[in-house]
Amino acid sequence: MLFAIGFLVAVLVVACNSATPTAQTSPIVTKVPFIDGERLMYELVDIDGVLIGHGELSAHIEGSRFILTQNYKSVSNEVQSSATDVTDLAVDLTTLAPFGALREARSLNRDGEQDRQVWEWGYSNEGDGDLLTITSVANGANDRDELELQRNYYDNESSLWLWRTLDFNEELDLNYVSVNPIENTQQTVNIQTPAIETIAVPAGTFEAWRLIVRNGRAIRSAWISIDLPHQILQWDNGDIIFRLVDTNN
Repeated sequence: MLFAIGFLVAVLVVACNSATPTAQTSPIVTKVPFIDGERLMYELVDIDGVLIGHGELSAHIEGSRFILTQNYKSVSNEVQSSATDVTDLAVDLTTLAPFGALREARSLNRDGEQDRQVWEWGYSNEGDGDLLTITSVANGANDRDELELQRNYYDNESSLWLWRTLDFNEELDLNYVSVNPIENTQQTVNIQTPAIETIAVPAGTFEAWRLIVRNGRAIRSAWISIDLPHQILQWDNGDIIFRLVDTNN
């Protein structure tokens, strides 16, 4: 598997043993706080605090849609060359309902040759329900999958924007369906914001809601600024930690 592929999936996917939703879910978006042209820069470190990559999250409007872009680059070292992973996801401006995405990951293999993998997916309504269709190309080999979707779903690749749209309060306790097109799965995610904490990241020191993310038996945390536009200050998935470095706002 390409390093870039594992790199991004590890950041955004919470491990889970279940392939389908198991709890009652609901829409979770209250108000979208980010705007056209927003750009946030992050450093990615391992659990020992060693820098392993950089990331940029950006949003821009095209018609009635937001294009949410994730652009990641790993830090090269003696063992691993630099790898890149870029995703452009189209979602509704007000609900963040997904339309489709294109993702491309590139890295050099041990022979010095470039590995390239591309995924493209789209969401459609087939009458009896919504359907996810995924195509992937890995160094010339093609594959295609489909997934019948449960209600109240959002694309996994929108997570770091989606969580910013919540109605933040200490009683918040919601379930929604996270669709992972790369793994062709959908899983129930529970989110709670039990407390406000002070957190220091390279961009500064902030008061933040601590968001608890539960998926199956896995529990992870994100820290989201209490002030608008509710930026993700830090996301810790247990292996890799995002830390906000700078913003264009």
